[in-house]
Amino acid sequence: MAVKFNAEGFAETSGEITVYSTDYQGIYSHSTTEFVSEGGSLSAGSYLDAPPQPKQGFVIVRADNSWQYQADHRGSYYNTETGEKVEHITLGELPDNLTALAPLTEPCKWNGTTWVKDETKAAEFFAQRKASLLIMLANKADTLKSGLLVGYPQTEIDSFYRQEKEALAWQTDHSADTPMLKQIAKVRGVPFELLVEKVIEKSAQFAITIGVIIGQRQAFEDRLLTLKTPDDLTAIEQEIDAWTLNLN
Repeated sequence: MAVKFNAEGFAETSGEITVYSTDYQGIYSHSTTEFVSEGGSLSAGSYLDAPPQPKQGFVIVRADNSWQYQADHRGSYYNTETGEKVEHITLGELPDNLTALAPLTEPCKWNGTTWVKDETKAAEFFAQRKASLLIMLANKADTLKSGLLVGYPQTEIDSFYRQEKEALAWQTDHSADTPMLKQIAKVRGVPFELLVEKVIEKSAQFAITIGVIIGQRQAFEDRLLTLKTPDDLTAIEQEIDAWTLNLN
């Protein structure tokens, strides 16, 4: 026996009845069988009248005590002003500043219909990337130089210039004042002349190695400044990253 409801929406009899339910947004979700006791009413979000058939691109919502179609474009889109990927979560027509078309992989802008290359931004981005690669190149050169000094305490590193200066002065004039080298030779227990020879030899080797690093860095820089395409920058970036000291 069908359950009857009075004008206020309360059941006049008890029984099971098919109802059509909505979710928290008022969107139709499913039908179900619901038991209603005499004097009771339907559960919240449930209705007696059946909704219309589904329609592509729309959801069925409950509004003004009836079922209505409402445009449904929820999903992932791109902001035409920023190119940023966003989630559109509201019902209704899609805002004018959203598109399903993904931006180009290079700097671009929206022309009202599609994405097109933004020559101004592309040039700015290219220049910025070149500048960042020059910094990367300088940092890599410093890293290679630092690798030559691994194992030396800072105190000794700070003394290298003074040691070289005294050694070269004594090589030219044996009466030159060499207080640091004399103390090193004395405490270390090695002949002074041998220490001078080793200091000059090590300084020359260090100068040669530093010269190689500088030359290689400058060669990279010369190439970098002539590059014209993003692919060229990517290629040289990989070379800089893989750059190791080569004394040949």
